[in-house]
Amino acid sequence: MKFEPWPVALKIHELAEVGSSEFKSSEFLKEVLKSNGFSVVDSYLGIPTSFRAEKSVGNGGPTIAFLAEYDALLGIGHACGHNLIASAAVFSAVESTKKIKNGKIVVIGTPDEEGTGEFAGSKILIANKKGFKNIDLVLGSHPSAEWSVGKNSLAVQDVEVVFHGVSAHAAATPEKGKSALDAAILTFMAVDMMRKHFRRDANAVIHGVMREGGQASNVTPDRAVLVYGIRSSDLKYHAKMLERFKKIVKGCAIATDTTYELKFIGPLFTPGKVNRPLANSIRQRLLTRGVKMISVEEAERTIPRGSTDFANVSQVVPALELSFKIAPKDTPWHSQLSLEAAVSEDAKKALVTVIEVLSDTARDFAEDRNFRDSILGDFNRKE
Repeated sequence: MKFEPWPVALKIHELAEVGSSEFKSSEFLKEVLKSNGFSVVDSYLGIPTSFRAEKSVGNGGPTIAFLAEYDALLGIGHACGHNLIASAAVFSAVESTKKIKNGKIVVIGTPDEEGTGEFAGSKILIANKKGFKNIDLVLGSHPSAEWSVGKNSLAVQDVEVVFHGVSAHAAATPEKGKSALDAAILTFMAVDMMRKHFRRDANAVIHGVMREGGQASNVTPDRAVLVYGIRSSDLKYHAKMLERFKKIVKGCAIATDTTYELKFIGPLFTPGKVNRPLANSIRQRLLTRGVKMISVEEAERTIPRGSTDFANVSQVVPALELSFKIAPKDTPWHSQLSLEAAVSEDAKKALVTVIEVLSDTARDFAEDRNFRDSILGDFNRKE
């Protein structure tokens, strides 16, 4: 059976499976790869919906990997366009095997980028298990409201705090109660005060929600649950933010005579490492195709807005994630508009361009020693 990029993207969009549960999406992508001569390893490195597909061409040569995401957002579906990432990765790999003379092309299925389930941030888990050890280059893509290469991302760590108090009748015996809700509210207030003292050049952001805060107005809440995301573009400063946050939680528990448990949810997402020769090469390919985009230097100066586990990959191997435009500039992401954009005509056209550019880049990396050395040299530079 012959598969084509756009129908594959539409099928993944239709399946809309959330992170760590993308069983049908994973099986479908493996079927596409097998039909194109790739050998496939299931449940790569113990992650049930991950896979590793390989196809060698000629003798020797570098190993180039494409990363496929295919998890949807809980409640809305593919409003982040991971259906496009999946198709782009698979068919960039397929086209690369037709263009290179010597080398190995790999596709790694990387579930749960959105952080929904047990294997959240799977690229980090794969990196920690040395899954990129023998890979020379990693290429990926992500839909956006603009074309760009060179933009960075924020480190992020999600944290859960559970406060424990003592329940009591709020009117009859309030003196016997210890309110976990008071501790949670005090934490929110203290975190707001913390924000005023963030280092401005560290792009520090902290945001949280209250998942539990009591059941009835006349019962002192004995349990409250907070979840925070703590972000920064500076990894060392990020560690200081975490320590300050821990002190706040401890202080609020003391102030309200409650106890607490604090745990990290999922792995630490790091900032990315921009590979400039690689980014400039891809940008030039896009410019020759009529794509309008800012320079790599301008992209690097742009304030990072989000976080991705692809950034962790860029710390261990030369890597680049191409952002490609599928929607107007002011489109809110993770919305109904971005969900529709992921199956739009603009997305269909952009997908073709992404596959062409990434596969051409893989060819040049495999065949041009100078290009390969420049990418490796930049990866090894000291910041």
